[in-house]
Amino acid sequence: MKTVVLLFSLITPGMLLAQAPGAKPAPKPTLQQGAAAFAVGAPDEGSPFFAEREAARYALSPEGQQQARQDTVAVYPRVKDSPDSASAMFKSFFTEMFSSIKWGALRADPTTQKLGLEPDNFSVQDQRGLDAIYTIRNNTGKIIRLDFPTTQRMDILTKDPSGKVLERWADDRAFRPQEGIVIINPKERIEFQEKVATRDMKANETYSIQAEVTGYPEYSTVKTVTPAP
Repeated sequence: MKTVVLLFSLITPGMLLAQAPGAKPAPKPTLQQGAAAFAVGAPDEGSPFFAEREAARYALSPEGQQQARQDTVAVYPRVKDSPDSASAMFKSFFTEMFSSIKWGALRADPTTQKLGLEPDNFSVQDQRGLDAIYTIRNNTGKIIRLDFPTTQRMDILTKDPSGKVLERWADDRAFRPQEGIVIINPKERIEFQEKVATRDMKANETYSIQAEVTGYPEYSTVKTVTPAP
């Protein structure tokens, strides 16, 4: 204690000598002023640090920790395969994204039917019949077996603009009651060549020529013709 008093007595005269002549010594601060200089004032509510500090205080409080546990359960459910799980949300996202997209057929039809008529342009006065070529192609990797109760294999129907059948190719032919089988190998085809009559057609009217396999309506095709005057 003597040492501190001695140092203070030595420093004080020097400080007094540094003051201007005639100047009054500065008053000593009171204890209240000293405490107020180091006091922490209320935070500015307009400052961004105020919001961050308040959020941190809330997070450390019991209420904030309880809310954090509830939020964690809502975002990351503990039940596997629930609607809110990560895998379910991922699947739902891509399902909704691709639901509006219409994909084209990735595989060809099992068979392809085609009907060719010659000539394409004709007059009912000059052409009494059309050459018809009916083709069935097997697009699969397996054989197609067609069973028939008689010797008839196909038929051709001529329909007017209203859909009425004007002529049936099989009506003018006789077939024996003999069972038969037709095999179409993979990637191969069969053809039927026949005649289509035009005697009941009128000029400038559109007619439908339908070719089909007897007993197999799924193997049918249609082509339209419009005779000239």
